[in-house]
Amino acid sequence: MKKFLFWLILMFLFMPCILAKNVTVNIFHSNSCPHCKSELEFLDNLDFVDVKKYEVSTYSKLYDKVVDKLNINTSSVPVTIIGTDYKIGYSDDIKEEILDMISSYQDKDYCDAVSLIIKNESLTSCLKKNKGIYKSSLDKSIKIFNKTIKFNVKDVSLPLISILIGFLDGFNPCAMWVLIFLISMLFNMKDKKKMWILGLTFLVVSALVYLVFMLGILTVANSIGNIFKYIIGVVAIVGGLINLKSFIKSLNKDTGCQVTNKNQRKKITNRIIKYINEKNFILSLLGISALAVSVNLIELACSAGLPTMFIEILSLNNLNSLEYILYMALYIIMFMLDDIIIFVIAMTTLKITGISNKYTKYSHLIGGIIMFIIGILMIFKTDWLMFNF
Repeated sequence: MKKFLFWLILMFLFMPCILAKNVTVNIFHSNSCPHCKSELEFLDNLDFVDVKKYEVSTYSKLYDKVVDKLNINTSSVPVTIIGTDYKIGYSDDIKEEILDMISSYQDKDYCDAVSLIIKNESLTSCLKKNKGIYKSSLDKSIKIFNKTIKFNVKDVSLPLISILIGFLDGFNPCAMWVLIFLISMLFNMKDKKKMWILGLTFLVVSALVYLVFMLGILTVANSIGNIFKYIIGVVAIVGGLINLKSFIKSLNKDTGCQVTNKNQRKKITNRIIKYINEKNFILSLLGISALAVSVNLIELACSAGLPTMFIEILSLNNLNSLEYILYMALYIIMFMLDDIIIFVIAMTTLKITGISNKYTKYSHLIGGIIMFIIGILMIFKTDWLMFNF
């Protein structure tokens, strides 16, 4: 009897271990990836999981198939898949989410998407079966006119960052006065078609200069590696403080661009008059293009911190080449938005509408605060800037 009670108690003590069902964790990794190595060490020390490892150089076709079938918007690693849910990249925050995923799938009747893809089977019933098992802490919903709209923070964070920082960067006074003076000179032209072409050329070349600058920063960020984020973090903090100082100074007086002095402004205005009055339209076009390049290089001296900081945020988020281009394009559209609005209104009404220094003044305040906060996060809490989880 004592022996029976002993075994009965022992059975109850170890019942959870006996009944616990192992969760299949699929990880696509690379041998040259330090984040992958850290995650593999983490997974190997977990209980109640079956870790299936797929090195991407060996399983490249399977990797391509899996990201396609599960609509995983990445071309990087590590990619961790449990059931039909997944996480991209690896950090302290993502580690906690992987644990949440494992906990959600523990003792649940679910299907493993990767094994079905290997067998070339349909995922339709699998997606239906696994629906609702794991609810990410990033899943949010809002009600608009009694209609619930569901979204995931990871799907909107980078677009919002692109829009916000790009919009703030656009309120830089360095090039605005050039555009307004250019428009005023264009009004003297009789050919409205040429007015539009010259004005749009200035805007397009300005956007291209910013794009080239961003691509250059991205190349530097990828080649230098992890230390670059600390450099940019320090630059962002200093830049934020400078912007805040500019705002405090501007409380007593209106301020414009502090880089372009009176002599430079006079040279630029003379060049604009020269290019507008050029009889050869091709030379006029080339002159305006050269002007846009030089003016925007000066503008970058005013606000290089914002686009550089934005590029470093992108580089932290495991994006592919197309995603980099799309986010940079969104940033540049927002950066050019105020210029485009002013130009279109001026060309259609033949009146100049400028943005007062009051808006520029407060952009220094908002931009300074954002730069300072992001600089701190970049140095001390990088995970919070990794929106592409």
